[in-house]
Amino acid sequence: MILNPPGLTPGAAQRLPHWPYVQAVDEALTERGIPPGTVRADRTYQSGGNTMYIVFVWDISRTAGVGGLRFNWKEETGWAYALLGVSPSIATPARPLMGLRRVFAAPDDVAEVADHLVRNWRMPDSEYGAEWGQAAQVRDTIEKFRATVKEPGGLWTGAG
Repeated sequence: MILNPPGLTPGAAQRLPHWPYVQAVDEALTERGIPPGTVRADRTYQSGGNTMYIVFVWDISRTAGVGGLRFNWKEETGWAYALLGVSPSIATPARPLMGLRRVFAAPDDVAEVADHLVRNWRMPDSEYGAEWGQAAQVRDTIEKFRATVKEPGGLWTGAG
């Protein structure tokens, strides 16, 4: 499981208020034996409305398909995916993961959908409506982040 946001110092996870969701999904993927090769989490910054996002990528060496796979998450729209060619720069247009009915879909549900795509290269027939148990807390933290990100001293640090 990833402990700190890549490229940030220990304790800097407060700058990414959705980091607990990143960790929970990554842990569920790892427990299924399909850890992504790349995990990226950030925000769109001021010009993009400080929207939180996550990207998980499995390159061709981690899938049973003819290419790689990318899962994208945005706090406003939820989960989407794209099939990748031999080079990650060659991708199909991102499509919503329709079976995941919640923006903060339960991590085990995200992992189950990913498992079907990574191992079988096809979408599962099931639909998943469960929301992650900590979704409300992370939504509140994101809103607090947005409310304080412009305050003197820079980024919200998680205090208070």
